[in-house]
Amino acid sequence: DVRIPADLKVGYVMGVGDDVPAGLAQLGVDVQLLGPQDLASGELGRFNTIITGTRAYAVREDLKTYNRRLLDYVKTGGNLIVLYNTQEFVPAQYAPFPAELSRDAEEVSEEDSPVDILAPGEPVFNTPNTITKADFDHWVEQRGSKFWSTWAPEYTAMMATWDRGQKPQKGGWLHAKYGSGHYTYFAYAFHRQLPYGVPGAYRLLANLLSLNQPAATAGR
Repeated sequence: DVRIPADLKVGYVMGVGDDVPAGLAQLGVDVQLLGPQDLASGELGRFNTIITGTRAYAVREDLKTYNRRLLDYVKTGGNLIVLYNTQEFVPAQYAPFPAELSRDAEEVSEEDSPVDILAPGEPVFNTPNTITKADFDHWVEQRGSKFWSTWAPEYTAMMATWDRGQKPQKGGWLHAKYGSGHYTYFAYAFHRQLPYGVPGAYRLLANLLSLNQPAATAGR
């Protein structure tokens, strides 16, 4: 039960192999894997959303080289989603505003750990699908990994989650407006959930893809 705008075009920068592009296809999204030439000189504005895959900054030197083009894409109205990365991703260098991904970055490994929605009024929790705590039921293996430890005030922390005995971790999902577009760092484990068909993960992914988009079409 998921709603998503029609005719979405998504560019995906594959990192360490994951099944997120297959999950996008399951939603009916037109997804194109982006190579070095696309990042260097391709027309990025043709994509409604661009996603950099899991640990992409660790294995894609072209992504580091042409990262400025992705930020310019956001600034002119694009929607960029950066999935979880290791320390090769330096937010102070590659994100639009300062932040820190420390070497001992936090993870939340208990798949049923509590979640707290910190910004329930934000469109990403309401359009085109209404996201609630129930969408985090039945997750598998973990909540997420490589959470940011600090970030500039331009970012909004969207959620908190924590293992038993751990302080609430708010650095797993940060959003910022940059120019007229959207920048999201998302360290929650889509790459674990989508292959298992976790419904809430698909609904949440649809909402992230829909930032800056018109109303959704019929559900899938």
